[in-house]
Amino acid sequence: MTQLPSHFSRRPQDRQTRSLFKVAIVGRGFTGILTAIALLRTVKRPFHLVMYDPQQTVDISRSVSQSATTLLNSRVRDLSVDPGVRDDFSRWLEAEQKLGEAVGCERTGRDQSFVSGELFSQYVHQRFSEALQSRTDVVVQICPEIVTGLDHSEELGFSLSFGERQNARFDTVFLATGYGLRENTAEGQAGPAGDNVVVIGAGVRAVDRALRLLANSQARHVTLISASGFLPQSHARSAVGPIVSEEPFPRTLRGAFRHLRRAAEVANADGSGWQGIMNGFRSRAHDLWQELSAEERGRFKRHVRAIYDSHRNRLPPEHFERLHRAIADGAITLRKGKVERIASNGVLFSGPAGLEVLYASRAVDCRSRPTDLESPLYRSVLRAGLARRDVVDLGIVVDRCGRTASEPQGSKGLFAMGPLGLGSLPDIDLVPEIVIQGHAAAVALDNWIHELSLAEQRLPDE
Repeated sequence: MTQLPSHFSRRPQDRQTRSLFKVAIVGRGFTGILTAIALLRTVKRPFHLVMYDPQQTVDISRSVSQSATTLLNSRVRDLSVDPGVRDDFSRWLEAEQKLGEAVGCERTGRDQSFVSGELFSQYVHQRFSEALQSRTDVVVQICPEIVTGLDHSEELGFSLSFGERQNARFDTVFLATGYGLRENTAEGQAGPAGDNVVVIGAGVRAVDRALRLLANSQARHVTLISASGFLPQSHARSAVGPIVSEEPFPRTLRGAFRHLRRAAEVANADGSGWQGIMNGFRSRAHDLWQELSAEERGRFKRHVRAIYDSHRNRLPPEHFERLHRAIADGAITLRKGKVERIASNGVLFSGPAGLEVLYASRAVDCRSRPTDLESPLYRSVLRAGLARRDVVDLGIVVDRCGRTASEPQGSKGLFAMGPLGLGSLPDIDLVPEIVIQGHAAAVALDNWIHELSLAEQRLPDE
């Protein structure tokens, strides 16, 4: 592969080779592609970008939504890949004449509507292609490799391992592997109409899958299993901004959620709705989270997270109404409990009454899973002191732009993007927050490269 010459190098021993600054992105789902777009648009100097993923093709929709037809839970107005141009996606929909594919567009207008992961991925892929074409000074490689290890030294920078080989060196690494989704391998096989289907999960995707099974006559009845018993709440009819009370904000978990509950009750009583109050609370969530003790964070994970998630991950109003009509009509039965095992004829279910078998023609597993920090890659990262687990084991400790909080011997050139940082940034699994983080990381990297360039210019010639 041909490398383009750069005007600087980080280490004196490399100055004669004039090699490009090398950047690796591990993962090519939405988080990885968004990070790449941000780097291509923001980093001013030439660089060499290598994107690693075992998938042979770039399939953005697998990260945005494992089922690409699932509606995203953010409105069109909040889905631009560029935080500086908020209506970029909206204008793309209009230019591509895709307005008919947006749910709620006729009633509330384009910006207030919702779209599928498949449609959004088309937009992201186009913007990625445009960003590539505009940077003729950047070398880009796509490698279908499984990264199994990561190490760092002051002399060589970062070294990525692939099985028994270890020969890829980088100046900066972005981990963008997300957290993935579990799905039954038999899910795609349509069962006979009239059979019961079990859908496991309590999120937007689980609800969407249950509704589509009924709408497509693939099931006459759906048993929807939620571990917490909670399901997503509804978006407001029209988008509302954050509403922040002027009274002092509590700095404890109990006090903060009492404050949230009181404010939501007042908002519901005066007709303004709780969604704006929740949006305001989310704008303060990061600062609150930083002040909570490890004990309080653990309490949040055990007792509060499920209801918090049900109010921040919302359904389009039309879907929320369809869900509750289906529950009222008996087409969907909500069960609170845990699935212990999935079999070909149903699931072994642990509920309030104990273990029981729920017979079904098939089971669809829509549960999200936490980051696998026990995988070889993340074990190597943690063992090398390049990052540390967060206190509630949701992922890796990061700052707002995704830089890992490493030990003193670590390097500030390692980033963990998107859902990998859920233990530090409570909403970083939502598309708008990932977009903002990606651009913040690109700005941080551009500034760092500039600092390195200035430092090299001050070095005496050898």
